[in-house]
Amino acid sequence: MVLHNAMEDLVVSYLDEILENKKNICRCSYCKTDMAAYALNRIKPMYVVSSRGIIHTENIKRKTIQEEIDVYSIVAESVDVVSNLKRHEVNHNFKKVSDEPCAEFFNKITEGGNYYNFPQIVGRILDGSTIMNLTGAKVSLYYENGNHLVPMCNSRWQNPLEIIPQMEGTYTFWPIPIKAEKSKTQKDFYFNLEVNKDGYEITRRYFYLRTLSMNLMRNAVKKENIFYLDDIYLSPKELN
Repeated sequence: MVLHNAMEDLVVSYLDEILENKKNICRCSYCKTDMAAYALNRIKPMYVVSSRGIIHTENIKRKTIQEEIDVYSIVAESVDVVSNLKRHEVNHNFKKVSDEPCAEFFNKITEGGNYYNFPQIVGRILDGSTIMNLTGAKVSLYYENGNHLVPMCNSRWQNPLEIIPQMEGTYTFWPIPIKAEKSKTQKDFYFNLEVNKDGYEITRRYFYLRTLSMNLMRNAVKKENIFYLDDIYLSPKELN
């Protein structure tokens, strides 16, 4: 069974429509991928069986006008944000592997290489006083020392990540694989997750991932390769 996020079709449709009416904005594959990723990270996904994707996309278009406006507004925002970042200049000039879609990234890897593959890291941020999903928190994933942000597999995963209402308090990271000297070598990697939101105490969660080096790189997230962190509860700062 192949699953598909039906929201991708809607986002791409709106993206093409917006870019058609915009001038002096780069439309290269790198920028369009970043724009779509920015929007999709802010819209609640709707997973369907791929063969039914078109039907579900049409049903989505028939939702209330407000919901349609919300999605369109997020896509429009993604165009403005990505075009101002000018990330395409970096991609065109240096072709940074870490910013390419995973499929392209893995295709460039030399055969025979050994790597430590990481699972997708998933967790949830809650308000400690109301036990409700928390919006507006910034979640950052660092290596153990807390000085260096962990690079992501591609631009679809952001680090740091800001949690918006559509994400329902959930954050997700997918660290880029690390080169290993040989296969079947076990190693522990230590991480520091920092959660920051105005009006709340800064919270950190330390954890490690035990991985076994392999003679391949995973290019897709599978259910058995997802690492779930316990819910994190932010405590409101005490008023003086």
